[in-house]
Amino acid sequence: MESPLINLALLEALKSEKFTDEIDLFLPFVAVTILELGMPTVQASDIQSKLADLFGFRPPISAVRVLMTRAKNKNILIRENHAYIPCAEKIHEWSNGYAKKKEDLEVSLGSLKRAFVEFTDEKFQKDLTLPKAESLIFQFIEENVSATVSHRAYNKAELENSIKNTNHITASFISYIHKKEPSLLEHFGRCVKGMLLANYLYFADKRTTKKTFEKISVYLDSPLVIGLLGFNGALNKQANEEFVELLISLKIKVCIFDKTLDEIERLLSAWKNDISRKVFGRFNTKTLELLRSQGYDEARLDTEIKTLHRTIESKGISVVIGFAAKERFQCDEGALEQAIAENFKKDKNLEHDTVCISRIHNMREGRFIRELSDTFSVFVTRNTGLAKFANGFFSKNNYSSPIPVVVSEQWMTIMFWLKNPDITSKLATDQVVATAYSLLYTDDKFWEAFLDRLDSIKKRGGISEEDFVLVRWDSDLLRMVQDVSVDVGDDFSEEDVFDIVDGIKQKYLIDSKQTIAELERLQAEEIQRLRALALVEIASEREAGDAARAEKDNIVLQHKALESRIRKFSRFVARCISIPTCVTLIILLIIASIQSLPAGVLPQFMEDPELVGLFKLSATTITITFITTAVWGVSSWVFGLDVKKMNKAMEDWLTNRILALFLGRPDN
Repeated sequence: MESPLINLALLEALKSEKFTDEIDLFLPFVAVTILELGMPTVQASDIQSKLADLFGFRPPISAVRVLMTRAKNKNILIRENHAYIPCAEKIHEWSNGYAKKKEDLEVSLGSLKRAFVEFTDEKFQKDLTLPKAESLIFQFIEENVSATVSHRAYNKAELENSIKNTNHITASFISYIHKKEPSLLEHFGRCVKGMLLANYLYFADKRTTKKTFEKISVYLDSPLVIGLLGFNGALNKQANEEFVELLISLKIKVCIFDKTLDEIERLLSAWKNDISRKVFGRFNTKTLELLRSQGYDEARLDTEIKTLHRTIESKGISVVIGFAAKERFQCDEGALEQAIAENFKKDKNLEHDTVCISRIHNMREGRFIRELSDTFSVFVTRNTGLAKFANGFFSKNNYSSPIPVVVSEQWMTIMFWLKNPDITSKLATDQVVATAYSLLYTDDKFWEAFLDRLDSIKKRGGISEEDFVLVRWDSDLLRMVQDVSVDVGDDFSEEDVFDIVDGIKQKYLIDSKQTIAELERLQAEEIQRLRALALVEIASEREAGDAARAEKDNIVLQHKALESRIRKFSRFVARCISIPTCVTLIILLIIASIQSLPAGVLPQFMEDPELVGLFKLSATTITITFITTAVWGVSSWVFGLDVKKMNKAMEDWLTNRILALFLGRPDN
């Protein structure tokens, strides 16, 4: 097929909005398939082949027969003489606008592919054609969603050999549209859901119409629980929470073995010990970055370990303590461990996986589990390789079942995602996005190849210890290694390593310059702020000083006005005293002078006895008058003390006295 994405998206777009059960969702596909066949009668094999041509998946013939029976019940097909005859009117009704929806999807998915091409060119300087871009997206969805539908159903374009790490390119693009292009993520999500629908026909129990599954017990693998606890990032935690919520909503018992609890405790204890000793060699770089960013230290990890059992149970997960194996159904755990070891590194401890899978097999007691209504247990893992090798081991040892012992998280999603659409509307897309981020942060073969080359350069002295420590624990190192792996794969040259080292050193240099520039900017802003504050304070003080001076000037003016009025009054009083005194002294001096003249000198009228008696002064008065006159004269001659000065002195004294009385001013 030339356009797998459009066909996957059509599976999602064509599904019926109103349905009795999940089988009704597929009737539009059947209607379109029959319409495209254009045959007067149809057989199950015809529909099976045409579904593969139109939508890229070839469901089992048993599933096609179930669909045809449902189509007959909805009058899409009429059965006569053991033949199925299409009903044109109903086929048109159930085709659900196939042509228009296909046209719309071609436009929307065209924008998704073009965005991928542009992103790859801008970030990785790689040229992709639209078919190659579509092939990469489909491949990613297939590997992380599909459990059965094979890419061999599609006519995929071969990728250029220049792209050595296609997963990193696609995961980076999904991360980009998740953050910045939600409309493109919606187009991508349609393809993911289409893949789930295509797989659903391979696994779903067509005869079970139940909406709850109390008889099913799901045992989670350690990585799923670790992700649920938030140690693999927020997106992974969200996807795992939605997955567990779906299972619990369907009354499925969600459990872990005590062996799983022990493994998680050992992992957290190893983290705690390594952090306390500041030994980080065993950490995934992104795990270490996450722990640091969230403030995990030795004490906090110790608390997490002590409360781990209670925390897991608070998520709705039961911890099953102890297990009594039935010897009759016990598998060869040594052989099982050897079988699953093909999926892991040589130094991987497989005790947990072996024991948990063996227990699930033992619990089944050799029963053939065909339907979801049966009572059974299943081990759920994110590791599809583990599921493949474990189930392969049991098949070789005469135990196989339509519902296997070990299934992937994707398998469980396919099995149950249509049972509760309210919860699972975003589950499929969230799982794939979480997987994309996980791939960006995974220590894979490219990372190990780079570390081997970096260590060899360090051992021969090609890189200093300071630079090695700076680079080895840098949070961007893994991303830069994966970016380079797009071109070189796992064959890192020394030049590649030095380029990455220089890139990280340049990042720190740029960060330092930016930090210095930021500090200088903050310092300049602080200086400007203080300067503005000082100017405001100066202006306030100036305004306050002006107001104080104005108040002072007003008080001074009031004081001067008061003093002027008091001085006028004092001058008047002083004159009232000094003028009569002077006049009296002059009169006494004249009378004393006249009285001192000899008789006969005065005119006749002044010698009248009555007049003389009227103005006659005593000797004492005359003496005092002459002495006073003499003293005044001498003082005037020596000191310049005249009447005017005496009058002024009296005026000043009286003014000061009155001012002191009104203003409390001390008397001078």
